[in-house]
Amino acid sequence: MQTCPSAIDHKHTTEKQSAPQLIVVGGTSGIGLALALHHSAIGWQVRVVGHNDAKITKINVEHPEIITYACDLTDSEQRRRLLAELEQTRFDRVIYSAGSYLNERVHQLNKADSDLMLAINLQAFQEVFAWGSQQLKHQQLTAKHTTKSIMHDAQPKPSLICMASIAGMMDYPYASLYAKSKRAMIATASAYRLALAPYNIQVTCIASGYIDTKALRDLNQGSADHKPFIISIDKALQLIIKAIDEGVELAVFPKRLYYLTYMLNKLPKPLLSRVLRGKLDK
Repeated sequence: MQTCPSAIDHKHTTEKQSAPQLIVVGGTSGIGLALALHHSAIGWQVRVVGHNDAKITKINVEHPEIITYACDLTDSEQRRRLLAELEQTRFDRVIYSAGSYLNERVHQLNKADSDLMLAINLQAFQEVFAWGSQQLKHQQLTAKHTTKSIMHDAQPKPSLICMASIAGMMDYPYASLYAKSKRAMIATASAYRLALAPYNIQVTCIASGYIDTKALRDLNQGSADHKPFIISIDKALQLIIKAIDEGVELAVFPKRLYYLTYMLNKLPKPLLSRVLRGKLDK
């Protein structure tokens, strides 16, 4: 599967050139799609990246104002072509919402699972953030030579956003690959936030608990109601947008799970590992 130039509607691209521009990697379902639709509804020109043809087609039909790209993020060459194509686009915000998960308490981690999680949760994420930071810095340098008369008055602060997990907040020896990859994402985002501060580029990382998405329900025989402190997509969207608008470095929610995580991390690591095995690490 390659990036999909045919999915680009140049009419809409022309019409919304002066609008704020958003790219959502992993934006064809779940919270990524919710974020894409929210930004589109408030006037942003939105581009989403996904790998599922059926989901991309559905967006093209139901939301033709959104520009879609097809890319298998596990394929380094497809990632390279995608980013090369997106370099032609000015943007104000990148959201990395792609993710791969395996319940390692039920399924033994094999080579394919390991490669998939590393590629999506770490390698593609790091490439997108590295590319996005360079592009935003370049755009700022270019903007200095642009006269104020043709600049957009209400342009939002340039930003990089990533969707991690509260699982990454837990530091104990037997954490899963998923939890460790999300912990690495949180640390990487924090480093980028410090490095990009002199450029006035915002970096926000979202570490949520369970969100009631179709993907989560599919992993749990159609219902995720038993998951502790689970919240709806609408509630998660509200909290994420609030964190972005306020420029938060690390947004952890829901609050009850945040406080529980804080207290558990105070425990000695061997005891913490015993408490959490089979609980948060799923």
